[in-house]
Amino acid sequence: MNAKIIFNAPFAASTDPVTGNTTEYHSIEDFIKGCIDEQHFKVKPESYIYSKLPDYNCEECEALPLVNPNELTEVIGYGIRGTAKKYDTSQTPCKEIDSKKISFSIGKAGIFASNTNNKYMPYVLGTDNIDLFVQLAKAGEAVVLHKDIDAAYQIINNGMPETIFRMMVGEKPPVNNADLFVQVNDSFKTLPPNQIKQFFLDKKQQIIKSIESDLIAQPQVEEMPVDRRAEKLDNWQAPISLRNDTLIQSKPYPIDELPEVVRNAILATAEYVQAPVAMAAQCVLASISFLAQGKVNAPKETNREGMPAHLFFLTEGGSGGRKSSCQKLVELPIREHERQQYDEYRKNLEDWNAKSKTVESKEFAQWALDNPRPTDPTSIFSDITIEALTKFYIKGIVKNASLSSDEAGQFFDGHTMKGDRAKSALGAFTKIFDQGYCQRSRASSDDNGSAYDVRLTFNLLGQRVVLIGALNDPILREQGFLPRFILAAPESIAGQRTHTVEFRQKLKNSHNDPRLTKFWNRCRDILKDELPVLLNDSGEVPYFPVMQLSSEAELLELEFYNECEILQGRGKQFEFMQPFASRANELARRLGAVLAYFENKSEIDVEVMQAACAIIRHSLSEWFRYSDIEIADESDSEKLIKYLLTKCKKEKTNRLQRTVAMKGAPLQIRKAKEFDPCLNELIEFNYVRLVTINRSTYIELNPALLK
Repeated sequence: MNAKIIFNAPFAASTDPVTGNTTEYHSIEDFIKGCIDEQHFKVKPESYIYSKLPDYNCEECEALPLVNPNELTEVIGYGIRGTAKKYDTSQTPCKEIDSKKISFSIGKAGIFASNTNNKYMPYVLGTDNIDLFVQLAKAGEAVVLHKDIDAAYQIINNGMPETIFRMMVGEKPPVNNADLFVQVNDSFKTLPPNQIKQFFLDKKQQIIKSIESDLIAQPQVEEMPVDRRAEKLDNWQAPISLRNDTLIQSKPYPIDELPEVVRNAILATAEYVQAPVAMAAQCVLASISFLAQGKVNAPKETNREGMPAHLFFLTEGGSGGRKSSCQKLVELPIREHERQQYDEYRKNLEDWNAKSKTVESKEFAQWALDNPRPTDPTSIFSDITIEALTKFYIKGIVKNASLSSDEAGQFFDGHTMKGDRAKSALGAFTKIFDQGYCQRSRASSDDNGSAYDVRLTFNLLGQRVVLIGALNDPILREQGFLPRFILAAPESIAGQRTHTVEFRQKLKNSHNDPRLTKFWNRCRDILKDELPVLLNDSGEVPYFPVMQLSSEAELLELEFYNECEILQGRGKQFEFMQPFASRANELARRLGAVLAYFENKSEIDVEVMQAACAIIRHSLSEWFRYSDIEIADESDSEKLIKYLLTKCKKEKTNRLQRTVAMKGAPLQIRKAKEFDPCLNELIEFNYVRLVTINRSTYIELNPALLK
């Protein structure tokens, strides 16, 4: 593969522990020559290239190429995994004294791919199995790896010339394009490299014959046998309505990915409150964010001190949607703690006031300095201006705050977000979110100053009539305020919340449900923990330990970053949502940090990171549905699917060649820049999918539309 990327600073280095000589690498090309055995996909001898373990030799570790997702022929980095070894160099021969499992990347972020630079390759493969990827790469096959095999297919479909046949290979079939899938089992692992090529050449011919015979034997949808229809329907999900007024229907919230205690608390809350699971989930995660934000930082590649782990949550719910009940049940131990602190504050304030009256007026100023007036410990606010919040931060009255309200209109339509004040407020909120920092500088004010290491969690819930204006406000979107929010817009369950005698009895004992008590007890334990401090020249300062990613979680996070980056490309799902998609990786790290802390883990492991990525992926899909919600007329996507349906029924088929479909589409979408976004939306909402037949791309309709 071509490898000519030059870095201004060395992106990798290797120091020989015997001689002390250091070799720095400024280009991928030089790094490959010095450290990578390209033929065998492994690290060369005497390569001390892991920056976290610079005295461990990475020799013989697997070295998997990372390529530019927009140019699959360009290697931009390597993923290294295996066992690194440390030697006692004072002995001859050197004696191994330690070894560690490692998994890290060097160079730029990319996707795993191999041998994709051959213009004359007979086919290219996509897989979701890393061991299979390594086997195929070593056999000289052109192959792309992604944890989602359908995504792997999309990568090769978008990144390879149309003249190259595309196939998928793995153990579990994909959701889409199942007729291009080659299923393998353990016996495949025993095939020698020289037989693997013939294996796939044979499979390629079988697939082509199968597709051609299918086109000949099944040209008319109406004539398809019943069992064949059922088979095809099994591979499709039900279409999601394209009407903008029904886009409020949401995909299921991925609670199955969450840790057990968190997941059970969500299910119990949704059950007792009779609220959508997504609403309960947002409230639970917001509570965890508030508890963890003052205890740990999230990992950040460019800052060893990390970044604030606090998060912003926004949830839509109709009037009577049980928003308030969700918050009250979930936040029970936090509210109890707040009440205890407030009661203590009131008592101390009464004592202070009583004592202050006994002090002579001429001595009062000094007495007040020695005996500061107690401050209100309230840290959860339902309605507060940015000016008041900043004042509290600067005066040290509040360090960890939460703006938690079941009436989002109080915030979006309040004093802070009106007129010229809105831009200033947005800047202040984003600075708090990004840096945990705020500043106030006003003429003739004694409230001026700066505050560092402050934290803020948002948990806003509101009705659609309130949110719709805010969520489509270009200032809130483009200035980056809304892209910092994790969004959920679940479908209302009104009309399904009937009671039985048994449910009423169970409801009386809800506070003894172990699903809730386990969650609440962990919340109470965290509330008792004191924030660690460090001593420096200016006295005690907060110390936020960084919740680091495990090696496996780091690779998973890398895949998620690349996934979101690729989907921002032209014609892709998030092309017009770049402010949202580009922040997904950061939000996943933050959510991973607070989940890991709540679970009392020492690092963000792969299970926690997988849960965090699933939640942020769901939020992106919610923002995607809201992106054009203000349009009420028939969309171009609706016009396109109507045309495709009419054309297919007329010709008695379920497929149209893509180029033919674009030429005959409604006039306003006959150019690629208008046609492709509509087609992508139809794919996203399960109306159509793309298949490759005889090197041509076809649009295939969901069989449910043709019944």
